Amino acid sequence: MEVFAVRKTSITIVIMIMTIMLSGCGKNKSEKINEKELEIEQKYGIEIEKVREEDLKVISEYFAKLPDGFVEELKTYQDYEEYQDRKIYIYVSGDGVTDVKNDVSRGDYWILNNNKEIEDQLAYCTMESVSYNISYRKKGTNLLHAWNRYNPWIYDYSDDKEYFKYLYNEDNTEEAYFIGEEPVLYAMDDEARIFALLMTEDEKGFEILDKAPNIRKKAFYIRNMMDYAFETVDETAYWNRYFTETKWCIQGRR
Repeated sequence: MEVFAVRKTSITIVIMIMTIMLSGCGKNKSEKINEKELEIEQKYGIEIEKVREEDLKVISEYFAKLPDGFVEELKTYQDYEEYQDRKIYIYVSGDGVTDVKNDVSRGDYWILNNNKEIEDQLAYCTMESVSYNISYRKKGTNLLHAWNRYNPWIYDYSDDKEYFKYLYNEDNTEEAYFIGEEPVLYAMDDEARIFALLMTEDEKGFEILDKAPNIRKKAFYIRNMMDYAFETVDETAYWNRYFTETKWCIQGRR
């Protein structure tokens, strides 16, 4: 599994991307790269811009892994009935960032780096959109606040160098809580990086979960949170493979 650089996009880049995406809404078939792009957009209610042919295949295969109806549920904010036309906008750039910009009324803008693995970034962005979806619910914040229970005692996401001792590497597995430096600093990055582990087909993802018990418990929390928060999710969801195959029990122990 590739560890990719994340954030934080500048205001200029965000405005540029949002302008491009919004100007592309409602494009007809002749303006699309090919029939495949149009098919993906119509099936999932998303908009795609600046995507290479090879990336379209990855995007299609990734969205096919998600539970039926999940994308629609993800982009719909249940407590904001006035914003029922939200979309997910996918923009692939060469700016070296992976990020999600949230607009309550319009949708989420998934910014991907064309120099990194697209699938891992799609998973990363999915989890960030999940976090936004839950945070905008009247009763959703408790789900997110519980995340801190799975961090070191009295942990506060910051740039304190002391916290980098909790980074995962081959020599630090038992005491590891984070995969990369960005998750040490930002809770949303932490959640997203671990969800990407669950979605990857790279054996290294499961290897990390096998070796790092604290990261594994975080992954299990995400699994349970998703099941509770989204009606379209059940035990057959693709990200549940690890727990199904290893027969992990509810306590998070083999």
